[in-house]
Amino acid sequence: MTRTRWLAVGAGAAALGALASGAAAANGATKIAASLDTAQEVPTPSGVSARAGGTFTGTISEGRRPRLTWRLSYRGLSGPAQQAHVHLGRPGVAGPVAVTLCGPCGTRTRGSAPISAAVRRALRNGTAYVNVHTASNGSGEIRGQVGLVVRARLTVGQEVPRPSGARGANGAFTGRLVGSRISWTLRYRGLTGQAVQAHIHLGRRGVAGPVAVTLCGPCRSGRRGVETLTARQLRALRSGRTYVNVHTARNGAGEIRGQVRVG
Repeated sequence: MTRTRWLAVGAGAAALGALASGAAAANGATKIAASLDTAQEVPTPSGVSARAGGTFTGTISEGRRPRLTWRLSYRGLSGPAQQAHVHLGRPGVAGPVAVTLCGPCGTRTRGSAPISAAVRRALRNGTAYVNVHTASNGSGEIRGQVGLVVRARLTVGQEVPRPSGARGANGAFTGRLVGSRISWTLRYRGLTGQAVQAHIHLGRRGVAGPVAVTLCGPCRSGRRGVETLTARQLRALRSGRTYVNVHTARNGAGEIRGQVRVG
């Protein structure tokens, strides 16, 4: 994703920070993730391979003493990773260190650290990022804005009304929510025919609801995209009142469906 697009994320994150504070999962933990690349780094790094990048995944434990448990992987750096941190900052803005992850670092590094309530809020609402520093790029070589993990398991049994002739069909919707912007991937298999459309709908489990976001149409498995949600759509997504479904010619109302979970 280009820096220009990430700057748009930051504008939404500021306005919707209050909504983000309620994103803890029902099991008392919040799942977060970031995709690291050179395009998000500020200032722009030099002498870096086009394949430089990485992934960060983590879990925030809830309660009075929150803790971040994390894993960091990377590839293609210009040299050894000297340090990696969680910083406070909106997309496109360099901010202060909030959590030291490692130094020196190795790829596929894991760790755990206590965090403050302020850092927990930033990790949830899209105003924190992870970056990795090298000798050539001391300010940071790759960077990724942290977002909430979004996922839905799509099955025939969740669809309303019940579809016909689609016993083996299933799928998965996965993504990352940063502020009001969701980046997503949709995969499926075993449909009765081509996926003519896929949407995010407003609706509780077991209830058919209106379309909120059109994901694709026609679709293919593995399709990716980025969408910006309205404040109403974001509230529904966070509170479990949205679902994803995939439509076919045989099952125009939907063939597979899954309720969306955030964090």
